[in-house]
Amino acid sequence: METTDKSLLKFAEDTLFSAFSKLARVNVMTGEFQFIKRDSDFMDDQHADSPDIFTYIRRQVMDGTVLPDHAEEYLKFSRPDYVRKRVFSGERRSVHSYRRKVGDVVKWMTFNIISAEDCSPQNPYALFAWREADSDTTTMFDAVSVLSGLYYKILRINLTTDTYESVKVMDEGFETPDTISGWFRAFAEKGNVHPDDVDAYLEFTDINRLRAVFKEDTARRTIRYRRRSVHGFRWAQMYLFPSVEYTENNQLLTLYVRDVHEEHITELRDREKLVELYNRDALTLLYNRHKYNEDLTYVSRSNFKRMSVAYIDLNGLHEVNNTLGHEAGDNMLCTVADALKKYYPDERCYRIGGDEFVVISVRLSENTVGRIMQEVKKDLLNDQYAISAGIASGLPEEKERILGEAELKMREDKAAYYRSHGDRRKRRQMNDELEKLLSDKRDEEYFLKVISKRFAGVYFVDMDDESVRHIYMPDYFGTLLEQTDYNYIAALKLYVQRYVKAEYAPKFEELMNFDQLKKQLSERGSISVSYEKVNGKRLHIYILRQDERPEVNESVWIFEEES
Repeated sequence: METTDKSLLKFAEDTLFSAFSKLARVNVMTGEFQFIKRDSDFMDDQHADSPDIFTYIRRQVMDGTVLPDHAEEYLKFSRPDYVRKRVFSGERRSVHSYRRKVGDVVKWMTFNIISAEDCSPQNPYALFAWREADSDTTTMFDAVSVLSGLYYKILRINLTTDTYESVKVMDEGFETPDTISGWFRAFAEKGNVHPDDVDAYLEFTDINRLRAVFKEDTARRTIRYRRRSVHGFRWAQMYLFPSVEYTENNQLLTLYVRDVHEEHITELRDREKLVELYNRDALTLLYNRHKYNEDLTYVSRSNFKRMSVAYIDLNGLHEVNNTLGHEAGDNMLCTVADALKKYYPDERCYRIGGDEFVVISVRLSENTVGRIMQEVKKDLLNDQYAISAGIASGLPEEKERILGEAELKMREDKAAYYRSHGDRRKRRQMNDELEKLLSDKRDEEYFLKVISKRFAGVYFVDMDDESVRHIYMPDYFGTLLEQTDYNYIAALKLYVQRYVKAEYAPKFEELMNFDQLKKQLSERGSISVSYEKVNGKRLHIYILRQDERPEVNESVWIFEEES
């Protein structure tokens, strides 16, 4: 024991004596302490008779030497069990910063507990060391104070010892445990996490999982969850960053939590708008064929007892187009669509082709759908428009039969209509193929016309082979793709070099790391980035997964100019 004692003192004299204002040799089992050095400014003589080091620290807080905002964290070191756990767990050095009064001046201080490698309950000696914070440390504190305006929780975490130190924490409303794993668990158990997010939150913050994932990869980890506030639950985001002092045997992290409620809601709304745009017919604003196929699959796999379908076709659209022009034909299509929305306000209405519409209901009987369709027909006759319709119903899993029967009845209704309208039927048959081609082309042109006003580019990008297909693409980006053999990453790099201000290039470098992008999309669902072009225009990029299935790695990139 004497040999270890001497080596500890020599270590203090050779390495630490000049660096610290106050040094004490401490037996962390009994609390006995002996000062090796005390500068006059930090002597605290009034506490020199303290029976142990833990009382000494406690008295510094009680007499107001330590500022109240820093008292709670500093007081942890007045608890023997807390100190012993940190020292005996293998943590060679614990560092804590706080503010204290020195006369009439307030100064930042750095408090250290330093122990030798052989420190144990049998050899329980450590050094407690205090010094005034250097300029680098105070600069860091200034930076943290700025960050505090953005984050309402900042912690230094040691995964190895399962401990933490608070840099900034708002009142959690409960007595916080000493361990970070206990804190995470208590935070959720006290109802501070939305019930729907609790499982994901507890899985993300599991201490053993965190130890394993950071040993495998020291990349930043993040999770979004709903956190209780005075105004109800709000979306928050937690970030875990490895510290510069991180090692596999001393896993030091910094934890930040910030409110992202408005940002997240905006992302959700933007995503919903894009999905809505993708699912809507550009002319009539009814649901389109893509949404029709999607809903049919959903209905057939759900627990609905029956499904009723109305299959509708316009009579005379070709004649209107040919004699009055396509604007009149578009007006006819919109009038029919408005009538369907008016008479079937709670059902799903679709435009599935040039002049074909479908209504799907899981609430209304076949007779009710048919009765309402007669009202639709009468209403449209007031505008001199006629439609043919077929109605059928059955079990949702019989959707192919139901649709086939409804379409057949529609064609019978159409045949009866043309029998009563002479040679108009012949003109209809002659123009059938031509009208379909014209209608499909017009739909595409209208869609691109609408989307080009709002978006600067919409692309589907395969994150495995970097290939790209597009919904809307400006000519200059098409040229870049040609120059790079249609490799999206290569084309995007040229785009950044030629069109994007240099300070925003790092943002694109992160986005072009597809391995990291896959992880972020898996965790967050979507990503948004803002940047500025060399011509001064500001744009936003929204990236989301095209398909939720893990085997599909296609992402959607939307470039939108700022309004």
